[in-house]
Amino acid sequence: MRDLFGYRDKRVVITGAASGMGEAATRLLIELGAEVYALDVREVTLPVKKYISTDLGKKESIDAAIAKIPGNIDSIFTCAGIVSPPFSDIEVNLVNFVGQRHLIENLLPRVVDGGAIAMISSIGGMAWQMNMETLMQFLATKDFDEALAWLKANPDAARGYGEPRGGFSSYGFSKQCLITYAKLRAGELAKSNIRINTLSPGTTQTPMTPAFYKAFGKELSDSLVSSIGRYATPEEMAEPIIFLNSNMARYISGHDLQVDYGFVASIMTGQKVFGSM
Repeated sequence: MRDLFGYRDKRVVITGAASGMGEAATRLLIELGAEVYALDVREVTLPVKKYISTDLGKKESIDAAIAKIPGNIDSIFTCAGIVSPPFSDIEVNLVNFVGQRHLIENLLPRVVDGGAIAMISSIGGMAWQMNMETLMQFLATKDFDEALAWLKANPDAARGYGEPRGGFSSYGFSKQCLITYAKLRAGELAKSNIRINTLSPGTTQTPMTPAFYKAFGKELSDSLVSSIGRYATPEEMAEPIIFLNSNMARYISGHDLQVDYGFVASIMTGQKVFGSM
């Protein structure tokens, strides 16, 4: 059978590989024959090529991980994410965006012609266009340290302003950053024949679900489900993000793929009011 995905013997780097969507994506990549370098703060138990302990909230930890990844890279997947509480707003932005950007930008010289990058964002970042002025200021930061300084100087923006414009929370703001970053980088990376996209999952049942309940409440989390009436599974997010970096998506770049069974569509067309059951 023709290898439509094209991962066999390809070198892949993936963050957040120990649980949830990242673990599901890692398992599928192994099944498709990829050589997987898995990054996470927790040990990855799947039979990857190499597990590298990495804290995406710390620049030195990311740099140490980069030094352990050999040679050329075909695909990068960033699937790690945290929420406040229990983490601070700055920690959320560092792990969910700043650290992942630092990893990607420093690995880009190793990404091969035809390579691809896919990042897990969220429907929580769907209002990114309403927040462009702030996002452009933040994304203009050149590196990890400059981004950290900006977050400290702009705490209201870092926590998402508590309104749709900022994604309601630091989690939403960080996801807006991922979507905007991909769209900003797509044109420049196209010159090197490298693609970059984001996946915005709807409400998904993962080990992070209790943390979302604590941060936002179960009622709000349940309200972010489409009319299908159930949460997605990690596999239902892993499969489309695997598609985004595959040969079958070779002309897709700068796109935010919303995988939410029509939830955002119902918001945009006025059929559902955000936060209502």
